[in-house]
Amino acid sequence: AFLGDIALDEEDLRLLKASYMDAKKNDSSNFSIPDSGENVLAGQRLLRRRRAATARPERVWPDGIIPYVISSNFSGNQRAIFKQAMRHWEKHTCVTFIERSTEESYIVFTIRPCGCCSFVGQRGGGPQAISVGKNCDKFGIVVHELGHVIGFWHEHTRPDRDEHVDIFRENIQPGQEYNFIKMEPDDVDSLGEVYDFDSIMHYARNTFSRGIYLDTMLPKYEVDRVRPPIGQRSRLSKGDIAQAGKLYKCPRCGESLQDSTGNFSSPGFPNGYAAYLHCIWRISVTPGEKIILNFTSMDLYRSHLCWYDHVEIRDGYWRNAPLKGRFCGDQLPEAIISTDSRLWIEFSSSSSNWVGKGFSAVYEAICGGEVRRDSGQIESPNYPDDYRPNKVCTWKIIVPQGFHVGLVFQSFETEKHDNCAYDYLELRDGDSENSALLGRFCGYEKPDDIKSSSNQLWMKFVSDGSVNKAGFAANFFKEIDECSRPDNGHCEQRCVNTLGSYHCGCNPGYELAPDRRSCAAACGGFISKLNGSFTSPGWPQEYPPNKNCVWQLIAPVQYRITLLFDTFEIEGNDVCKYDYVEVHSSLSTDAKLHGKFCGTEKPEAITSQLNSMRVEFKSDNTVSKRGFKAQFFSDILYVLFRFRIMKKRHKLIENIFLICL
Repeated sequence: AFLGDIALDEEDLRLLKASYMDAKKNDSSNFSIPDSGENVLAGQRLLRRRRAATARPERVWPDGIIPYVISSNFSGNQRAIFKQAMRHWEKHTCVTFIERSTEESYIVFTIRPCGCCSFVGQRGGGPQAISVGKNCDKFGIVVHELGHVIGFWHEHTRPDRDEHVDIFRENIQPGQEYNFIKMEPDDVDSLGEVYDFDSIMHYARNTFSRGIYLDTMLPKYEVDRVRPPIGQRSRLSKGDIAQAGKLYKCPRCGESLQDSTGNFSSPGFPNGYAAYLHCIWRISVTPGEKIILNFTSMDLYRSHLCWYDHVEIRDGYWRNAPLKGRFCGDQLPEAIISTDSRLWIEFSSSSSNWVGKGFSAVYEAICGGEVRRDSGQIESPNYPDDYRPNKVCTWKIIVPQGFHVGLVFQSFETEKHDNCAYDYLELRDGDSENSALLGRFCGYEKPDDIKSSSNQLWMKFVSDGSVNKAGFAANFFKEIDECSRPDNGHCEQRCVNTLGSYHCGCNPGYELAPDRRSCAAACGGFISKLNGSFTSPGWPQEYPPNKNCVWQLIAPVQYRITLLFDTFEIEGNDVCKYDYVEVHSSLSTDAKLHGKFCGTEKPEAITSQLNSMRVEFKSDNTVSKRGFKAQFFSDILYVLFRFRIMKKRHKLIENIFLICL
């Protein structure tokens, strides 16, 4: 069930119905709420909730870390919008989005019948959808839906909303009244934050209105002599940021740093820092870049193992990432280089009365370098925003021995030029610029998937000083030919290797069984009998769509095969573009083509040149007809040879032979 753009689980639905019953007692208006299986945007819609935060602690994502997956059906531009929206939340809160690896609970950007919708908070126990359907792929809308994911209901459903807005139920579309139900304090906790007209989680004044000029809700009072606007979808409000900070217990000092260069320092630097401080800085740059961190000043209370006042650097996105170092005292640490594109810096001070300056640091993102991982991402600098001018980035990707490097592009947009003379990405099959060139790419078309011949792939991105574009995003992974294994990939007949995976196939006359590994007899096949018949699948009923049947007829050496159609009804006309029967005078499609047939006119008798014949039937996914029934027979070559000689000498003998055959 759904409430607007919010997906409801069973407990949500129970609470919503309870709120509805209370509202109905106190309001004589005729409004209704759908049952769990009714039109709450059928399929699986995601419940809309106010910006007020969830009061259920199990809905809060542990450590504020939200793993995500983006379905493959989204374009590069859409993926860029999703990432921009996630980075917007990261920039202003302590929530962190990471690409899912093995996490059990995660969100999936997908398309559901509801259009734009999401669950509120973490459901737990597996994937949960955030649907971004048609016309939903806008920055502000995605930020709004991510607000539900993080744990926010709609602002106008707060328990105290009647003190701040008027609801005009007579203007609400029939059947949509339930979207304006006021929630209970047990389900929603505003965390002490005042009602926020500016929240990105607030409905607009005419949401679910009977007419575009009819208001469904309005603020009760003016702010600074102006009735405040509601329903903005541009950016997080100050209230959104404050409430997210309370919901996820974000530290009061520190921040998220996303620029390619920057600096930060302990509170009060250089005039000393207070006791009992806890600050966290998160540096996040483009995947494929690394971070160089340099401390420019260090003056902290010195203790054994830096037990009291200290600053910790961790190589990743959270407090459990590998420790790069813990520092105190007045000695400047050496430069720290991240393994990937994130660093976690945590500063703590104790109750000591000792007063020092604190610390200051600068960082810089560097692109390129050696990447030794089984899988990961490579993106142009500053992606999904425009890359910067005059950049030269070189990566060397290395996967374990015995594997190849697979590279799949998610998006690609650089300055276009016929010879890629300005901005470009160059790929080479090896470990250096002297390795074999796989391609130089520019423009707006995604390159085909790439597979190296060894366990190394060399990449170079270059931008000039003029036009800048969004750049590229690509996933790399260790690739192996599963079909080269002794077990043939567990495939019964054929194993087809693809980049990053493989699939099983079947020989002509067979098709994959439901287990997708074994093969079962289907239309077509090898036929070695001297005579017989075969039909299109389903005959005499209509043949099914999307069928591809191949009959391979084989007779003894010095025999020839004759094919006769008894009935023939195939979709198509002279062009035979859709469904057709194709006959070749051998087992290969390279052999003589006797004809490509469709329509309702029976083809004339066809005789092979030698002792084999290939008959192929194909149907598309639209119109189906009755198909065909055909019979075949074989005869020895010398009889047919005599027949042709006699045909030249005397017509009567020709007729005798025709009767005999």
